[in-house]
Amino acid sequence: MEIRPLAAKVTANGNSNKTTVSNAQTVYVCATADDLITNVTTAATMQVHENQAFVLHKAAGDEIHAATTTTHFTKIAYPRG
Repeated sequence: MEIRPLAAKVTANGNSNKTTVSNAQTVYVCATADDLITNVTTAATMQVHENQAFVLHKAAGDEIHAATTTTHFTKIAYPRG
């Protein structure tokens, strides 16, 4: 799997700190503790476990946030093929 970072990581803890992650459509999510990820735009939620990392696909304008500061979001390019 090839992941290319496109910006510095950000944290977004709570609805008041939601982020589009620089209008990313593909986001690398790394949780260092159990957390709940929320896509504010679609109202979708995802529970993540400690030390879990995954790639999140979303619309560029979708705002997301985590419940804590222990989850990090990074805008990435995720080539397919």
